[in-house]
Amino acid sequence: MTSADPSLGLRERKKRATRRALADTALRMAAERGIDEVTVEAVTDAVGVSVRTFFNYFPCLEEAITRPLQEDAERVCRAVLTAPSDFTVLQALREAIAQELAHIEEDHERWELQMAVVRKSPSLLPRFLAAQGADERALVAVVAERLGQDPESDLRPRLVAHVAIAAVRASVELWVASGRTRTFQSIYHEAFTALTAGLND
Repeated sequence: MTSADPSLGLRERKKRATRRALADTALRMAAERGIDEVTVEAVTDAVGVSVRTFFNYFPCLEEAITRPLQEDAERVCRAVLTAPSDFTVLQALREAIAQELAHIEEDHERWELQMAVVRKSPSLLPRFLAAQGADERALVAVVAERLGQDPESDLRPRLVAHVAIAAVRASVELWVASGRTRTFQSIYHEAFTALTAGLND
């Protein structure tokens, strides 16, 4: 879902567009210069907003780069919970994540910039991993809720959530490594087809 989603009100679309512009600009600058050479003031000047506006969206510059679109993860969690009752939990995950990655092929530059940022500023890697960890914990919780299990004591919610995330990562890695000669969606669905053979409800 993008900031231009017509289901959102005008105010919310503007807020999301501003957040995305700040995150994109910070990411691009960090990829070009390294995080130590980027300031909040430089980012806000480039976007044309105030420093105060930046801090309305992000607590720090690093957060804008490593966790730009928290609502994406929140939408995935909601979609898992509201998926049709006849879906297996893996099907629910596949469809929920696919919705968020529907435009990845048009947005491949962001993935490449993130890799460039980590190469240029390896100190940001723990933040990227922490952001991913928070999203993964949230996903484990909703998988557990859908299965009617305890996310703290039952293995299955963690197992299903983590293998789904691994399938996404493997799909992205292969897509990038192959020079995007195949569509991402074809690789993604191939990965989940392979998982389904061993992880049905």
